[in-house]
Amino acid sequence: MRFKSLYLTSTYNFNRIMLIILILLIISFPVVAAPQLNAIVDTNQVTLGNTFILNLELSDANAIGEPDFNGLEDKFIIHSQQQSHSTQIINGKTSSQMVWRYDIEAQQTGTFLIPPLKLTTDVGDLQSQPIKITVTSNSVKRNDSIRLETIVSNSSPYLHEPIIYTLRLHYKGELRDLEPIPPSNDVIMEQLQSKIVPQRKIVNGQQVIVAQMTYLLTPLRSGKLKLDIGKMRGLKPDNRHNTLGGGFFNFNNYRSITISSSPITLEVQAPPTSEPWLPLQNLQLSQKWESDISKPVIAGTPLVLNLKLIAEGMGGQALPKLEHLIQNTVDFKIRSPKPEIKRTFLPNKKIPASTITSSFSIIPINIGALELPAIRIPWWDLQNQKLAWAELPAQTIQVIANASNVIVDKVPAEIVQQKLVIRQLAFTNTQYACLILAILALLTALWQSWYGRHNITVPKLKPSMSNSTFKRRLTALDRLPEIKLLIQEYAHLRWQTAKNSSLQAIANQLPMTNQLTELFNELNAAMYGSKRVFDLFDLLDWKQRCINLFGQLKTEKSSKSAEIVFNPLNPT
Repeated sequence: MRFKSLYLTSTYNFNRIMLIILILLIISFPVVAAPQLNAIVDTNQVTLGNTFILNLELSDANAIGEPDFNGLEDKFIIHSQQQSHSTQIINGKTSSQMVWRYDIEAQQTGTFLIPPLKLTTDVGDLQSQPIKITVTSNSVKRNDSIRLETIVSNSSPYLHEPIIYTLRLHYKGELRDLEPIPPSNDVIMEQLQSKIVPQRKIVNGQQVIVAQMTYLLTPLRSGKLKLDIGKMRGLKPDNRHNTLGGGFFNFNNYRSITISSSPITLEVQAPPTSEPWLPLQNLQLSQKWESDISKPVIAGTPLVLNLKLIAEGMGGQALPKLEHLIQNTVDFKIRSPKPEIKRTFLPNKKIPASTITSSFSIIPINIGALELPAIRIPWWDLQNQKLAWAELPAQTIQVIANASNVIVDKVPAEIVQQKLVIRQLAFTNTQYACLILAILALLTALWQSWYGRHNITVPKLKPSMSNSTFKRRLTALDRLPEIKLLIQEYAHLRWQTAKNSSLQAIANQLPMTNQLTELFNELNAAMYGSKRVFDLFDLLDWKQRCINLFGQLKTEKSSKSAEIVFNPLNPT
């Protein structure tokens, strides 16, 4: 009996020892968990325009390629992606994990399923479970004390009347790299700040940080105008990794967030007048003549008129075209280059303003008392709610013919015959002048050759141009710009003016001569005037008169202080 008891006791101890050894053996070998792919979101309810985080976690397997997002991109926007990998061994248990993190924004409201996301791994194809997401248009109360509000200065503006649109963000804690996203449907948005500057303020007895961006909003259609929601994007410290499945990672400590505001509807008023629509706070129209029109002007000479328009309270719509204010008439031909436009924001009145400046070249093509029509611009006075006009009165300009009668529409037969005779005489004189100049050049060459053979040193002469050289070169030229350059060179060598002096500056160096003033005016009119004036310009006659007048001038500069004023050039 005693032997049997000892046997049972020994057997029990042996079995107990073997069980302990088996447990130790099991513990000593690492345990490998089953591979799996899990999808986790930080919230299942989100406001349209806001973002949520989707984590895709692969455990105990190696990915081959990237996750398949087919079916997800139709209803959501993927803004950013981050990826990380880790392996851990705890108490002999080996665990590896790869995590993809995505910042996702919903594109429409409703309840959606994030479909199972597929991934090819070294153990086969894996897929995650579907996730239900609810997207609402109404703001969902956030648990991070962040609020974005939209403020407009006028909810019922006129068509094209600019208003102030403000995106104002209230938050606590830290937000960085803020990026405002204003609406853009049927409006023009002009940013009024260079950057966002957060400020600490007390709101409802609590200290918050306020960051805002202001815009100038111009409505482009009348009626009910429902604006898109305003948004503000930024980076926020990431404290949510513990709520996303207890993974190993915290991505860069910041995550992207998008905060949306509530939508706003404007009641845009239609224009109450049939006149061209231009709603403004004030409109100033002014003019300045660069030409002296108080005295008679010569027909065919360009007259320069500068118009300046200052539109206070101007929106971002297309500006009125000043070139349409002055049109061609039977008495005037009008040319206008592209206007200069300056957009400003008046600090003293806190309203936008546009300044338009345009120069007009007005060429009279008839003689007599010619009337330039009045200029009238209609605009809507927003302060007084009535139609107003900016006006410049009509102006009368006395126009006279020049000596060559080049502006008369129908030239008398006697004048035509006289032109032909003068042209023929000028041609004959030109032939004689060329022959004389050739003989003089030959004699000069023989003289220089003779002195060279006798070793006579010829002193260096001061650069100059004789009347005969000027006459020869002028006779050979046909293009008006080259003739102008020749006159500048002749004046530089003969009267020591600057090489690129204008004809006005050259005239200031010469004696007071009415014939020379008229001569330069004719050249300006032919160079910068209309094609008709150029066609009627008698070049041979002009050259002959130029040669005769320059031959009568002295070599010295004029000591008189009189100033010769020429008609301005055509700015085009």
